Amino acid sequence: MDAELNRRNTLDAVDAFNAGDLDRYLASYAPYAVIHGLPEHLPPTVAGHREFLTAMRAALPDFKAEVHTLIVENDTSAARLTYTGTHRGVLQGVPPTGRRLRWDAMNFRRFNDEGLTVERWILNDNIALLHQLGRV
Repeated sequence: MDAELNRRNTLDAVDAFNAGDLDRYLASYAPYAVIHGLPEHLPPTVAGHREFLTAMRAALPDFKAEVHTLIVENDTSAARLTYTGTHRGVLQGVPPTGRRLRWDAMNFRRFNDEGLTVERWILNDNIALLHQLGRV
């Protein structure tokens, strides 16, 4: 496993995500990738991730990720990051508030030999997000 390739691919994926380039972002995944941590009503697939991110981008048009820590070893990466975005569309049933939302997350990725993500675990601080939306 090429840890440096996996690091570059992770950071390139974040750049695509922050640019709002969903196709380029999702190209960082193998077609058969499994994505853990999506909402229960979505399949844990690249298609499910696309659906989730499309809805998030509609609610938060300036949706961004800031990586604070990225550790890559062999075929696995661990990242500590912060997501931000301005609430301009319906999010989790809450009408737009215009508020700037911010929550922390941790993500883990496993890569294949080509540096594509084959498995990902997404752990968000959903309580912080729900609190900002006035749901808790």
